[in-house]
Amino acid sequence: MREKHPYGYFIPKKAKGMIVGSFPIGKFSDPKRRGEIKPHELEFFFGGEKNLLWRLLGECYEAPVKTKEQVIKLLEREGLAIGDVITSCRRMAGKGSDSDLYDIVWNHKLLKIIQEHGIKKVYFTSRQVQKWFDKLFPEAELERVLLISPSAQSSRAVVRTEGYRAWKLAHPAGKTWDYILAFYKSVFGK
Repeated sequence: MREKHPYGYFIPKKAKGMIVGSFPIGKFSDPKRRGEIKPHELEFFFGGEKNLLWRLLGECYEAPVKTKEQVIKLLEREGLAIGDVITSCRRMAGKGSDSDLYDIVWNHKLLKIIQEHGIKKVYFTSRQVQKWFDKLFPEAELERVLLISPSAQSSRAVVRTEGYRAWKLAHPAGKTWDYILAFYKSVFGK
């Protein structure tokens, strides 16, 4: 079944940066799976319970992020827009990984939206998203920031990176969350 992006874009009036992701997980984009959405999940970008983005940004900016309204307030205050590189796709066996997406329709309007709003910096939620964006828009003159992916799967993989191993030597009692949060604070200036 073809799934369509349910959210489009979120762009506050004074957007200075955009967080760019791939495509929502199936329970948000497949109408047949909407019953799987749990009450504490957000009907918004990165709204799944295992996605860490709002929790990370909430910690960075010392803001509550338990509701969609609180997330929107934070994004508006900090001038952060949201957009994805995919507008529709099919999914292998209902899986949520980017590698399970196929028959992809790319969001060719994304760069135009970024330029129309004067956005100068993009934050990619994964290396794959950055590769897709760069392939779609090789001419884009924007500051690019590759984030540690906020997905739960990525937070398990980060422990195998050189950066994490070096950090762990300096912070032996530190947890993976502490490392990821320190990275986000360094990127988002807090």
